[in-house]
Amino acid sequence: MYLSLVDLLLATTIIQSLGLAVFLLLPETFQLISNRLLAASILTFAAGVSEVFLYSTGLALQHPNLAYLGTLIGLLQASVLYLYAKSLMYRDFRLVPRHAVHTLLFWVVSAIFLVEYYLQPTEVKLQILLSRDHPGVLTSPLLAVAIHLVFLGYLWATIRAINRFGTTVRQLFSNLENKQLAWLRTLLIGYAFVWTISLFYCLSAHIFKSDASVAWVSAIGAITGFLFINYLLIHALRQPTIFSGLSAEEALLAQVGDKQDAPGREVESALLRRLENHMVEARPYLDANLTVEQLARQLGVPTRELSQTINQRLEKNFFEFVSDYRIAEARRQLKAVETSTTILQVMYDSGFNSKSVFNTAFKKATGMTPSAYRAQS
Repeated sequence: MYLSLVDLLLATTIIQSLGLAVFLLLPETFQLISNRLLAASILTFAAGVSEVFLYSTGLALQHPNLAYLGTLIGLLQASVLYLYAKSLMYRDFRLVPRHAVHTLLFWVVSAIFLVEYYLQPTEVKLQILLSRDHPGVLTSPLLAVAIHLVFLGYLWATIRAINRFGTTVRQLFSNLENKQLAWLRTLLIGYAFVWTISLFYCLSAHIFKSDASVAWVSAIGAITGFLFINYLLIHALRQPTIFSGLSAEEALLAQVGDKQDAPGREVESALLRRLENHMVEARPYLDANLTVEQLARQLGVPTRELSQTINQRLEKNFFEFVSDYRIAEARRQLKAVETSTTILQVMYDSGFNSKSVFNTAFKKATGMTPSAYRAQS
């Protein structure tokens, strides 16, 4: 059988996916629920790519009973990615029976495929395969659009959850490095873009009767699949060891109450004065890993009370609050220290441990880069 460049790219993606899934299921990595969910997501992804591979190579026509299996298994990918994101965000995340609701799309579409395809004679199966416009979807435009919308809905919900998580992290930590799941959000945004294009293709093929070349479907599927799995290889494997997620207590602390639940005005003012004195005298912001809980312990006040005061009276999250002190310290050092002291050293001495975060915060506060600020001084 002759394999085109697209077929080889699809095959490579499938092999990479299976290899990564096997690695994640090894005894030393299997214990983390995030690894198990990631492995499940990768296997469902590999199944979807396999559907495109069968379509592109013509193997689906030779083995019609294998057709659509990849599509059906692939329907679980978006929901498993959603659960995977949750497992990264929350340390105490566990799979429970109610999560079975996320398999609903799989069971509904499987029932439709069972009746309309798998229970049909071989001749009818071949006729269906020959008449479909693109891999993995029956000739029903309604079904094609419904699958795309549900998939896009899950991707949107996951991106939204990651954004909310990023806000939560900023209320708890002064060091955001590798805690915001930016890599996963970027991956899902790109994936959503591809699925949006696929949705428009379905509408074009089914409703507007477009004769767009089906070879494009396989090519886009191959490129998307290859980029997706290699992006995961670069980022996902190191995520669990970098940040294990929020504990239940940390997640609860981030839920700042309504203003009527906050401390009284006089209590808040007294706390703000104590807080300002402590930040100036003890300089706790120089600890790169300072958390709101640690700062509250130093002040001898409830963490929730401190978090509410910073959010409501100063109108800042914890990260912004600490960052202001660090930027002030960096500006002082850039003016005072000798030019032989590197900006990187100033960054560390000011409490930052991420160059990108430091540069972004410094430019936002001063309107210039640290190098330009030093030169001006």
